[in-house]
Amino acid sequence: MKTAIVVDPYSTGHLLAPRLRARGYRTIAVQSSPDLAPSLLLSYVPGDFDELIQFDGDLPALAERMRAHSPSFVLPGNESAVELADALGAALGTPGNSPKLTAARRNKYMMIERLGAAGLLTARQTMVESGTEAVEWAAGAGWPVVAKPLDSASTDHVYFCDGAPALREAVESILSSRNFCGTPNRRALVQTYLDGAEYVVNTVSRNGRHYVCDVLQSAKRTLNGSPFVYDYYRLLPPDDGRSVQLMSYIRRTLDALEITDGAAHAEVRLTSRGPALVEIAARAMGPAGSTTAVSHGTGHDQVDLLVEAFDSGVCPGGSDGHYRFLADAMVLYLPVLVSGRVEALPDLGVLDRFESVRGYGIVPRVGARIVPTLDLTQVLAKIYLSHNDRAVFERDWAAIREMEESLQPVVTP
Repeated sequence: MKTAIVVDPYSTGHLLAPRLRARGYRTIAVQSSPDLAPSLLLSYVPGDFDELIQFDGDLPALAERMRAHSPSFVLPGNESAVELADALGAALGTPGNSPKLTAARRNKYMMIERLGAAGLLTARQTMVESGTEAVEWAAGAGWPVVAKPLDSASTDHVYFCDGAPALREAVESILSSRNFCGTPNRRALVQTYLDGAEYVVNTVSRNGRHYVCDVLQSAKRTLNGSPFVYDYYRLLPPDDGRSVQLMSYIRRTLDALEITDGAAHAEVRLTSRGPALVEIAARAMGPAGSTTAVSHGTGHDQVDLLVEAFDSGVCPGGSDGHYRFLADAMVLYLPVLVSGRVEALPDLGVLDRFESVRGYGIVPRVGARIVPTLDLTQVLAKIYLSHNDRAVFERDWAAIREMEESLQPVVTP
């Protein structure tokens, strides 16, 4: 029987094993570190795997153990998996991205430096070890700036700073925390702010060929004191002028970072000077459910295309290398607006009356402590909408937004 290895099958990664098993693969899970965020581990489905192995840092021993199973390939399930998946795949001689540039695919400073060297438009940036160092750099580079961890995800500890006090506080907060993958932040990244709207481009690559799965408008709003609260992802047609520019830029980005085999999830600003990368991850889009939601508008799921590419050995899609627009589709986020311990969750069954609603999921659990939403790890719910009648789609979207205050959990201090 064929065997596939999934490193950190969490978040969107938990969707990989069912697809692989449906194609006749035996699946083995590897956890890359004992220090992963507990919120990630909740999505693990034990019944999907024949074995779960905890990586202890000994790559040769892990490779030797896996070699006995003759795996066909190694896939990263989550951002935390990228480094180990590349290294293990190379040790086993299976298809995947070369470890040579793994660091540049995870470390956001190295990533942007690599793109700049390839002639692509980027932000100016620096790495710092203190708030004072950050303020000195920003004074010369110009305000506003953005501060973030070097290698996290899900808008974890991302701060917009328009002055010295805000930047100093942001950097100290980053340096005193662990990133979303559980690793201590020893340095912070500070970048000049990129103007323009933000977009997402999701891809699947095989043997250096790239297929664009979708281009999404990524809307954030200012809420609960943060300007980075996710509002929605909305599918754009591939022939939209913005999509055309973004797809071209991301193909060059994939080549610059040598993402030759596997999924990628890029966040890009369409600035007054053209597209500029915010960051790119060499794995499928998260959080879980997002790729499935978008598939209602494109007819395919990034996770399905990823599995197809590795199973077949060829890049998916038609000769033009990008998706078709079949219907409007959206991932809509409901924020948490209250603080406390959850006593009762809202009944999202009220959403079933909307024609566009394809599904939804509540994130917190009864008994959990919640705070007002600041990033993707703190949202109340994800709602998936799609409809081929734009009027119906936009009517439902507006109605659900108006309901968000009435859909809050019951909490106690």
